[in-house]
Amino acid sequence: MLKNNNKDIDMMQEALKEAEIAYSHQEVPVGAVIVYQNKIIARAHNQKEELQDPTAHAEILAIQLAANTQEAG
Repeated sequence: MLKNNNKDIDMMQEALKEAEIAYSHQEVPVGAVIVYQNKIIARAHNQKEELQDPTAHAEILAIQLAANTQEAG
């Protein structure tokens, strides 16, 4: 069985904040964060309707942002 710690809960709460942003923009309420060495390096929420892009899922957008961050850094 996996053991959760407070950091896991904190990160999940950040993903839920992104989901709330999506919901406020009439998107499906999904958010995502990418964590590296206990720090959020990317965050995103669904933007399929806003961007008129069927691939603009929170997870995909967060991965793209994380990749760009790592390339720049």
